Amino acid sequence: MEIISSGTKFYLNGKNLYGLKATPDLGGTRERKEVTNLLDTAHRYIAGLYRYDDLVFDFYYNSAESNPNVSSDMVANAFGAARAIELSGASVPMKVVFPDGTYFQWSGQIATKIKSMEADGVMEFSIISIPNTPFTYSGD
Repeated sequence: MEIISSGTKFYLNGKNLYGLKATPDLGGTRERKEVTNLLDTAHRYIAGLYRYDDLVFDFYYNSAESNPNVSSDMVANAFGAARAIELSGASVPMKVVFPDGTYFQWSGQIATKIKSMEADGVMEFSIISIPNTPFTYSGD
């Protein structure tokens, strides 16, 4: 049966950040390395290292004020928490947990940015993950 994405969570340094709006493609693509030699009649390739696309997680900007949708295990001021980690330069664990309990996890540094705004729009920001470990998928 198909699963709806509602309930997907993003953990940064062990903390569930509130306001997740969108996730990037997760997982990697293997680089293609050519190994064609002069005896070959067609190009040949082998799989190289994994390359991860830009990992941009989009969030709604929230303050730390009381919010009935934020449970005690969540961080309401997700931008503030992420920005503090970015400024520290630390490599931290990250995890995306899907509604069925499966997940991807990895570690890396992050960058943050406030997204463009318009009149009467909802503020949004992005966390850009810069992985420095391979991805682990719980289904492997």
